[in-house]
Amino acid sequence: MFLTRTILWTVIVCSSCFCVHAQTKDKWQRAYTGDDSVIDINISSLTLETGHVLSVDFRTTLSRPENIAAQQSAKYKRRIETINFKLNQNRYRLAEIVWFDSTGARLTSSTTTAEDWRVLKQGGVMEKLFNSVRTLPPFGSWKVVGYKYADGSTNPEPEITKLVGTRVRLQPDTAQVEAKVCSSIAYEDKRASSEELNRLGVKLESLEIVSDYADTTKLTCEGGGWTPGRSLLLKVKEGEMLMLWNGVFLVLKRDREGTENNLPTFKRARG
Repeated sequence: MFLTRTILWTVIVCSSCFCVHAQTKDKWQRAYTGDDSVIDINISSLTLETGHVLSVDFRTTLSRPENIAAQQSAKYKRRIETINFKLNQNRYRLAEIVWFDSTGARLTSSTTTAEDWRVLKQGGVMEKLFNSVRTLPPFGSWKVVGYKYADGSTNPEPEITKLVGTRVRLQPDTAQVEAKVCSSIAYEDKRASSEELNRLGVKLESLEIVSDYADTTKLTCEGGGWTPGRSLLLKVKEGEMLMLWNGVFLVLKRDREGTENNLPTFKRARG
């Protein structure tokens, strides 16, 4: 039975094709405080994409308006930057910038499509912003508090029951389940409807998820160490996820001992 479930779920994760996340409500939180500006991160904008790319929005608010580069007549008070981080290369790029005036009206925007990846400078503001991203779900330390079968089964497996009480650690480039370490992990966010999941044998009601869809993250272990080499995260609620592991969903709860409760707030050193 255990082997059958493992094979079945490996096929499901490999063959799943879900629609991309729908737009969610913005949720801003302070990430950086400078002498003449503050930077907030839009937690709800975090998206994990193919190619080890993480996309997230940062909002910079100035203490006083400044000119937009190459537009001396236009002054902005706030800008929102969509930044892509290359998780396996320690690099980043600015994907889009939108400028706003002091009333909140949009002035102009700039989009970058070129592969202009820059190295994260040690100790720089961008590295500090990236460090604030590393504390957000699904990253961090999680404790296994139980397990669930997607098909409603109740027979426990010894290989699964022994995982209860252990920890799962998810980092941007590595992941660990108990003692099994994946040295190179790739993430990809998707949204699946209940109908799509039902066709794959996953019943949301069996997982105690009351919704017409589920936000998921596909995990692919590219560095070895996991068998099977794929997993799936289902976002249940704040501080809780389900993780597909050897055919069973592990119930994960945020480990407050291993993960900071709040985003770190950095202050720029005065010269």
